[in-house]
Amino acid sequence: MNAVKATIPVLTAATLLLSSATGTYAAAPDQVVDRETVYTLLNSDGTVKKSIVVDWLYFKGNGNVTVTDYGQLQHIRNISGLEKPVVQNGQIIWDAEVKGERSIYYSGETSQPLPVDVSINYYLNGKKVDAPSLAGKNGTVKIEITLKNRLKQKKNISYSGYKGARHSVEKELYTPILSLVSLNISTEHFTDMKLGDAMTVMSGKTMSATWMVVPNPEETITLEMKGTDIELEPITITLIPKLPPVSEVPVKEQLEKLTDGIQQISSALDQLGDGANQLAAGNRQVKNGLNQLSEGLGQLNQVNQAHEGLVKQSLETNRQLLALAQNLAAEKPQDANLQALVQGLKGQQQMLKMLAEGGNLQGKPFPGLDKMEEGLKGSKAGADKLAAAAGQLEKGSLQLKTGIEKLSGGTAEMKNGLIAGLNKLYEGEAILHQSKTAAEQYDTFLGKPKGAKGEVRFILKTDPIEPVKVKDSAGQKPDTGSEEENISFFEKVKKWLSDLFLNP
Repeated sequence: MNAVKATIPVLTAATLLLSSATGTYAAAPDQVVDRETVYTLLNSDGTVKKSIVVDWLYFKGNGNVTVTDYGQLQHIRNISGLEKPVVQNGQIIWDAEVKGERSIYYSGETSQPLPVDVSINYYLNGKKVDAPSLAGKNGTVKIEITLKNRLKQKKNISYSGYKGARHSVEKELYTPILSLVSLNISTEHFTDMKLGDAMTVMSGKTMSATWMVVPNPEETITLEMKGTDIELEPITITLIPKLPPVSEVPVKEQLEKLTDGIQQISSALDQLGDGANQLAAGNRQVKNGLNQLSEGLGQLNQVNQAHEGLVKQSLETNRQLLALAQNLAAEKPQDANLQALVQGLKGQQQMLKMLAEGGNLQGKPFPGLDKMEEGLKGSKAGADKLAAAAGQLEKGSLQLKTGIEKLSGGTAEMKNGLIAGLNKLYEGEAILHQSKTAAEQYDTFLGKPKGAKGEVRFILKTDPIEPVKVKDSAGQKPDTGSEEENISFFEKVKKWLSDLFLNP
């Protein structure tokens, strides 16, 4: 028992010592910012020669803190202090003493593929050549720089369209990578430059040309110039996960109002078309009624003509009977019956004549059957004209309805086209928003501490194209090391990066 009791203090002390040595009691920082700059040396054709990540860890806190960064790096170097990280399983663990705020700059090599593949082709007088063979030559040089975005992803994008209708579409999107391609061109070696959309600045005898593209998924920059004793400075490519500023479409509100107006016109035309259809139906009924009236008047006229023929026949018969009765009465003037018969036949003759030819009856005009025939014929002709007019109205109403239907169809097509265009506009805005979000989320190349705010930039540089120079060893100054001791930290970083890019 005493042996066990004696062992406990020893184990406790050892545990505390080990805990202290491994940093168990180191606190997490209050805030961490991780800014990565990836410097990549490219061969002249754009293939990667070497990539070095320079990571700036900035954190706030007090006391001994531990920051765990992530990334597969080789040859890690602290370029801002003496601390050395613990590297294990893709973790880069830093223990540092912090008084308010602290920065650690460190570098390391990586073989991780860049987000953009670069391919560069060179032509001399129309013939494809490798870059080194251009040095010292004369002729027309053409350079094609192709950037291909590798950050492809499928996204299901939901958005509200016209009148709030919900839409969903699956799109293949690329994380926006703003790419600045720069080349300094000596006017002593090159003339007749065709630089496309490059932004140019003259500095002495050097023209600085910069192209800005966003490969989605691919962009090619082409430049052409006439060279003498050709030398080319390195091509520098800066990659920034960012979407260039895009102004809002100012016509969206006007298009929405126009679509609403077309919708109202379409509804009004539908109502007008229904009215034209009803008008055509009404005119059809009037026409049918007038046709029936015309048919009835025709039949009535036929009856009238039959009556007129009968009356004329009766009038002739009565005239013959009257003549016979008058002859008999003249032979027998004393016969009262014959006298009465003559008077009766005379009265009947007058009535039949009035029926046939018309006249006055009890002081009022009485139309004859011949006048009635004229009236019936006129009425039938009028009914036929009215029926024809009603038919024309029906035809016109149907033509109006057809025209309205065509106009309504064109208006509906216009409305549908505007709605489809607006929906495409809404879809484009949703895609733009998704792309912007993807660019914001691409804030690290290798990984960052948990909860850290990240930022990543890429600087790519090709080999220069120049005649091979033989170094004069006799002219080199001996490296005493004293100069390096006297320069500041930031000058050390600058010198280190300069050595990295100028003397790879």
